[in-house]
Amino acid sequence: MAGCASAPVYVAKEIAPFHRIAVLPLSNETNDLDGPVYIRKLIQENLAHRGADLVPLDVVDAKLKENGFTDGGQLRAAQPADIGQWLGADTLFYTTLVDFGYVNVGFYAQRKVLIVGRLVDAKTGVRLWETERNTTTRIFASDKEKAKRLFATQLAIQAAEKLVHQPLSLESRRTVELLLDTIPYR
Repeated sequence: MAGCASAPVYVAKEIAPFHRIAVLPLSNETNDLDGPVYIRKLIQENLAHRGADLVPLDVVDAKLKENGFTDGGQLRAAQPADIGQWLGADTLFYTTLVDFGYVNVGFYAQRKVLIVGRLVDAKTGVRLWETERNTTTRIFASDKEKAKRLFATQLAIQAAEKLVHQPLSLESRRTVELLLDTIPYR
């Protein structure tokens, strides 16, 4: 059983076409270290498939590091105009990973990803678009034997996803798609 919740989408009344977008490192409100890296990569890939003009992630990271920023949570201390100038970007894509986790308690398993995304005009700092999206998968077992299999299967899936650095793969991909589908492409 999977579920997706839809939050309101904010879109600025006067919005110009998005040019040269920099996908910034995620602010991470979870205890998962692979999640932010994986989600950011998915956002970059998905935007590229949609035809966006993107600053390469390695360039973003190098330029931010030159200016003393290594974590998405630190970016609140910098002005969008400065970040845009450092990166050669007109639009900044900020993301917060709010929930990214597994619950596995025998008769019940849950996998959940919750992302908040925001596009900001780098020159003015004006918020152009913002929303959050999440995907939750819940699985229930009806008896003790099925619960044992569910528990073991979910542990194995979680270990395999961590091994290849693609945690919560299906939920992550779906949540990124849902998030980016709300952007008014211009």
